Amino acid sequence: MKLRKGDAAIFVFYLIVLLISLLSLKSSGDILTVETENGTYAYSLSENGVYDFEGPLGITEIEIRDGRARVISSPCRNGICMEAGWSGTLCCLPNKIIATTTADEGALDAISG
Repeated sequence: MKLRKGDAAIFVFYLIVLLISLLSLKSSGDILTVETENGTYAYSLSENGVYDFEGPLGITEIEIRDGRARVISSPCRNGICMEAGWSGTLCCLPNKIIATTTADEGALDAISG
């Protein structure tokens, strides 16, 4: 099988996201910030819940439990975002959803949910 440039670029991007995720696990934050095409949302990691985010492919569900977050369902074809498990950085590129944990510095305008 021949590796194309586009495939290699996607692989490198996912590798970078994985490395960032692993580094984020060491310094997890208090807030989950989710960026979508429709806006940016912030949730406290101290409140358990399941949240739906609309992307171009459909709904991606993110679960917050015990101060951690993970993607539990997504309409993307490969499901790599679901395989990532509990992580400080969650990314569903096909559905254009990125979630990161950050420290609560009191600078948020609003908390959604």
